[in-house]
Amino acid sequence: MDDASIVSLLTGPFSSLLLLAGMGLGAVRFFSGTVVPAVSRWVDQHLTQNATMIAEHRADREAWLLQVKECAEQGNRIEKKIGGLYARLDSLQGRTLQ
Repeated sequence: MDDASIVSLLTGPFSSLLLLAGMGLGAVRFFSGTVVPAVSRWVDQHLTQNATMIAEHRADREAWLLQVKECAEQGNRIEKKIGGLYARLDSLQGRTLQ
């Protein structure tokens, strides 16, 4: 081969193909070395935050259910006391009318 054909290969489509392959390899290395670990850390942090939030929500729900149960029990006690007062009132009214 003469020098002109070698220079033509180095500066023509073959060199463009090599340049494209080099840029592709650099992009893959950048992506796998920088972007993937950063996204992995972000996803792990997000999942940890969600797990913490779910655990806190579960604890809050248990506390809320306990309070609702106590409130219902207190309402039942008050209802019984009021029923007893009405019974006493009825018996007192029966005595005063006689």
